[in-house]
Amino acid sequence: MNINKPSMLLMSIAAILLLVCGGFFTMGGIVNTRSTIPTGLYRKVDEPLTIGKIVVFCPPNKPEFQAARDRGAIKPGSCPDNFDNMMLKVAAKYKNKVTINDSGVMVNDVLYPQSKPLAQDREGRVIPKLKLDNYELKENEVLLMSDSNDDSFDGRYFGVIDVGQVDSVIRPFLQ
Repeated sequence: MNINKPSMLLMSIAAILLLVCGGFFTMGGIVNTRSTIPTGLYRKVDEPLTIGKIVVFCPPNKPEFQAARDRGAIKPGSCPDNFDNMMLKVAAKYKNKVTINDSGVMVNDVLYPQSKPLAQDREGRVIPKLKLDNYELKENEVLLMSDSNDDSFDGRYFGVIDVGQVDSVIRPFLQ
C-alpha cells in the first residue's frame, strides 16, 4: 500500500491530537462552554473547598433542579437522576451568613456581584423566588454562585447544597 506524504502527515497529526485529548481527559481535564464560569479548559485539582474556588457538582434531585432541567437551564447528563454536572464558584460555607431576597444574595452582609434574581427566564417563564434571611450555613453546606453572568442558574434560585454533591475543585488548565 502506497501512502503519500500529505496523507501520512494528516494521520500523524490526528494520532497526536487523539493522544493529547485522551491524556487531557484522563488527567481530569474539563472543557467548559457554559457561561456560569469563564469558558475554557479546566482541570480537577486536589485543593480544599474554600470560598472563591470553582467546583464541579452534581445537582441534588430537588424540585428546583428538576424544574431547571425541564426548562433547559440544566441539561440531562451523567449525574444521578439524569442531571448534567454544573460548575460554579463557592460563595459561602460553614458559619457564613446568607440572605437571599429580591435585591440579590448577601454573604456576611456583603452583596454578591450580579446576584439579583430574575423574575423570568429568557423564554419569559416565571422563575420561583427563594428567600433566606441571615441563614448561617452548617458544616456540610455551601452556597454556589456565578459571578460571570447575571442570568446563571445558581444559589440565588436553589439555595445551599450539601458539600457531598461537590465532585471536585477545578482551576483553569494553565494555572
